[in-house]
Amino acid sequence: MAPPQNPHDALFRAVFQVPRYAAGLLRIVLPPEVLAVLDPDAVEVLAPSHVGAELRGTTSDLVLRVARRGTARNPDDAGAFVCVAIEHQSRDERFMLLRQLQYEGQLWSEWLRAHPGATSLPPIVPVVVHTGIRAWHSPTSFLGLLALPEPPLDAALRPFLPDFHLVLEDLATDPLERLRRAGTEPVSETTLEVLQNAGSPGAEALFQHWLERLALLKSEPGGASTLGQILCYLLYVGTVPKHRVVEAAEQLPEAVKEEVVTAAQELREEGRLQGLEQGLEQGLEQGLEQGRQEGEHRALATMLVRLAIRRFGAMSADTVARIEAAGTPQLERWLEGILTAERSSDLFE
Repeated sequence: MAPPQNPHDALFRAVFQVPRYAAGLLRIVLPPEVLAVLDPDAVEVLAPSHVGAELRGTTSDLVLRVARRGTARNPDDAGAFVCVAIEHQSRDERFMLLRQLQYEGQLWSEWLRAHPGATSLPPIVPVVVHTGIRAWHSPTSFLGLLALPEPPLDAALRPFLPDFHLVLEDLATDPLERLRRAGTEPVSETTLEVLQNAGSPGAEALFQHWLERLALLKSEPGGASTLGQILCYLLYVGTVPKHRVVEAAEQLPEAVKEEVVTAAQELREEGRLQGLEQGLEQGLEQGLEQGRQEGEHRALATMLVRLAIRRFGAMSADTVARIEAAGTPQLERWLEGILTAERSSDLFE
């Protein structure tokens, strides 16, 4: 199981596509005055089939439809959309508001295509969850992006310019206690904590607390799989020792446990491969003094390990050790046979 290209986005979508956790997210990020109007318990997570192709893979990682409070649910009434994007870069995106404006225009166009008789548009609330290590400094109001001169010309131009604000949840500046508010969904809170702190030096100290708050997932439908995804995320990007993460998966169903163990094994093999590559570089440098043969042998062993992992998947430590100990002629025979072998056992046993 190779790590996702962007594990932060992948975990965010995996957890918050569940309506219960999406509702918890809304309670955390939306201002009280918005929550007084919109009902998080009446949230619908729009599946990719409900979002047009031109919207997929763009700014928002999550599109939610939320009903207004005190109104009967009506399929022709969109209520309001909440478009949530997660930003996990070392620098915040200065033109995020422009990207959101483009996204909102596309979302409204899709709404009109689906409701040709509509005479109004549903409101859209743009939200950014920032999990970077530095505080967000870019504008949160669209007018903040525009090069406006000083008044009085400024006042004359404003009626002709778009002006909207971004709801920013800047986890780089929010203490953990803020997320642990009474009555808020613990899985939603803890997922945001994990996204923000998994790579920090203090992650190991927080790990047991995270496990305790996420334990309820074990008794919920599909919850064990969600917990497995969080553990895999910690393996990919976290500073928590890998063996502690694997131990936490011991109580999960066998299929989920296997995913976590496989991810850990692949990361270990990748680490071994990196060590071999570093050894190759050192060997090539030393080969100028110690002889060309040693450097060639290291190159053959590294190449064989890399090709074998790509063709057959994770390899046992014994097989890797056997490759490292083999002579150059044997390595050359294995390299010749790797293209036709169907299984690892056909080649090395």
